[in-house]
This record gives sequence, structure tokens and C-alpha cells, in this order.
Amino acid sequence: MAPMTISQLPSELLLYIFDFLDEPPASEQRQYDDPAHIPRPIAADDKPNQHGTSSHNDAGCFRGNIKSASLVCHLWRRCLLPLLFRDIVWRFQHIIRPSERDDPMNTVEELEFLRFLTRAGLTRYVDNLTIIIDYPESEIGEDTQHHTNWGILPSHCPAPDNRGFNNGLIAPESTIDTSSKCQSNDWLWQTIFDKLDPLSINLISSPAILASLLGRPINLSGSWIFRQRFHILSLSRPADQRQQRATNIDDSTIVPPLSNRAPTPATSHCSLFGIRPWNSLLLNEGSSVKVYTTYEYFHHTPPSLLPALLDSDDESMQPLLRNTLRSFSYIAIFPLASHINNILIPHAPALERFYIQIVPRAPSFAEDDYRHPAMDISDLWMERNTAYAQLVMAIFDPPPLGLWNSLQYFESGDAVDREAWEQAVRYVIFAAGAAWKVAGEGKFVRRDNAALTS
Repeated sequence: MAPMTISQLPSELLLYIFDFLDEPPASEQRQYDDPAHIPRPIAADDKPNQHGTSSHNDAGCFRGNIKSASLVCHLWRRCLLPLLFRDIVWRFQHIIRPSERDDPMNTVEELEFLRFLTRAGLTRYVDNLTIIIDYPESEIGEDTQHHTNWGILPSHCPAPDNRGFNNGLIAPESTIDTSSKCQSNDWLWQTIFDKLDPLSINLISSPAILASLLGRPINLSGSWIFRQRFHILSLSRPADQRQQRATNIDDSTIVPPLSNRAPTPATSHCSLFGIRPWNSLLLNEGSSVKVYTTYEYFHHTPPSLLPALLDSDDESMQPLLRNTLRSFSYIAIFPLASHINNILIPHAPALERFYIQIVPRAPSFAEDDYRHPAMDISDLWMERNTAYAQLVMAIFDPPPLGLWNSLQYFESGDAVDREAWEQAVRYVIFAAGAAWKVAGEGKFVRRDNAALTS
């Protein structure tokens, strides 16, 4: 019997072998790191390639083995196409809004990546879509002007959130742009999800650009001092829900629209949160360390989408917050304790799982990126300790505060600090040992739900 060469193997067996070369998308790890470190385009004149995705290595560096194998022969490339296009990174600076009469697939140049995937029959292979809206480094911290140049243009200026969050603080420099209408970007989400059925979507840009993109209000009064380059917003769902659409959700769970609610000037309808039955939400708000260099830093308000995302009275958020959301992950680098106590703790929806990480994962952070002569580094740890103390009491002190009583699984990404973690363990065992138990480093699980530890 003549020996068989690899080129003679069945395509199914080749695909099984090649699947071992595949690696998790880089976006999965970046979600837990400082978004400011996301690589920039190689050069200022870096243009999208013929398919509309970035031509630099940001979209493909983690798929090097797969790409190399796809160049060997036509058979291998045909087998590897599903893996090559499993994770898509779409990077741009701005898009001109199409008119209501136009089909975006025909008129929006930046959607070439979507046209290519459709023509090539690759849309069914896309599992993860990451959208990065870039802007110049010189504009970091100038969030009040971001809506005029980046994102979907023309856009409205995201007005301050004045619905009771952030202690009612309103920034005079963040007034509404009366020269432009508050226009919904639902055309973008409808166009994308009409062609793709991803399991996750990641949005990465400045907090102001994200607020404008999603049509949500945001307080930008402190953006000049926080100087946060990027935030990350991620929505995801399990693979077994691939074919499930939002319309398939049990009608009995749908919340009727609040027709008697007066619209806010900077809020427009956003279908993204209900266009698929997302059950996981992740928000990474980057580093707040720069605010600690100011006098009485605790009086500043961070530029944050968190108040809008947790607003259960917002029609656009209701499909997510009241129907499908089961897991929420909050990541930041030394956020102010008041941000956790005034927004996250009292307004969290009913959850099964909650993950929090508010210290950078790099072990040498204090000596490297975050130390500043005008900052007392002990303030960072004091805010961290205060935030965790308030959160632990809200969740584990009986009875739990608000909707935290639905929580089944709690995880902290900061358990590397052994002293703080052991102190938390002692407190939880003392306050709620009959209901909760330690399920691993940084993990607590309700005693009647041990299966959630997997």
C-alpha cells in the first residue's frame, strides 16, 4: 500500500488538525488589560485593505500560524478559511452617515469588509467582531469634541447624564450640540447583523465616541484629567444560541416600551442591546490613575458609560438588563471608590455571575507606568480597599443590597494580593458562610450552586 501524503487527507481531517493551530483572539486577553496599550496602526497613513479590515498586524498577528498554513496550497486555504475569518477586526476613524433612502451596503465605503465576507460566503464563519474607532493621540482627553470628527458623522454631542447618577453633576462644557440632531445608528447594527451572526461584538474607542455611537448620555466633565484613550464594551452569548434571534425570546418576558417617558436630548434608540440575546456584558474603563495627581481627586467624575448601561428605565437597555443578561464583568485600573459605590453597586441588574478587576494585572505597575511625582500611591490602594469593602458588604451582608440577592457566582481578578484576598475570605465566611463558600482563588459561589464554578 502506497504511503498517503498529507495532501491526500480528507478535508474534514485536515480541518481537525489545523484547529490545533488556532489560538484565542487577542481581543479576549485585551479585555482585561489597560485599553490604552492596544497597538496603534503602523503609520498615520495606514489605510484599510481591499476588504475594509486593517492592513497592519493588529487584526492578524495572533493568527500567524493559520495564515502561513493557508498559503501552502489551495486545498489548505479552502480548509482554513473558516478559521481565518472566525475573528474579524474592523478599524476606522469615521464613517459618513448614509441617507435614509440609501442602502448602506451599497453606499458606505467602510463596509467593504462586510461586502467581501458576503461575496465570499464567509459570513457564517464569523464568531467575533471587534470594532475599533481610532483617533489621534493628541486628542486624548478632549472628549467633548470627539463627536465632531470621529465615529459616525454627522453626530450629536453626547450630553451629560443628568438622571440621578453621578450625584447629579452636570458639566457646562458638555452642553448639547443644538446644530445637530440626535440620530440613531440602528442602520449600522441592522446592516451588520443582517449579514453576520457573531457570538460576540467588541466596541473599542474613547468613552465619548462610544456614547455617541450608541446614542447614550455621558458626563464628560472630568475627561480632561482622566485622559483615557480607549474604553472597551463587549457583548457576548453562548455558541448554542447561534441561531436564536431577539424575536425568539419568550414574549412573556418582553418589557413593554415606556411610551410616556420623555426622550432626553442626547439619547437615541439603540437596537444593539436587543438585536441578539446577549447574556454577558463586559466594560473595561481603563486607567483612572491620572486623576490621583490632582488636589481632592475624589471630586472628579470619570467619563463613563456605566450609568447609561445600568439604566433599566432606558427602553434600549431593557431587552438586555431585564431579559437576557446573566453575567457582568467590570474592569478598570484604580477607579474612584465613589464610582463603584454610587453607580455600580446600587444600579446593578439581577445577575448570576459578576467579575470585577480594578488593579492592573502587570506585577510591576507601581514602579512603571502609573507612578507620578504628584501622586501619593497610597491613595490608589485606599480607593481600592474602600471600593471592595463597599462591594463585599453589598453582596455578602444579609440581606444583599438591591438585586444582588440573585447573584450565584462572584469572582475578583485581584486575588493576587494575598493579604487582601485572605481578609475578604475571612469576612465572607463570617458574614455569609452559611450561604457562600470559597470556590478557588478570587472566587465565591453559593453553596447550592457549586456547578457554577466550572
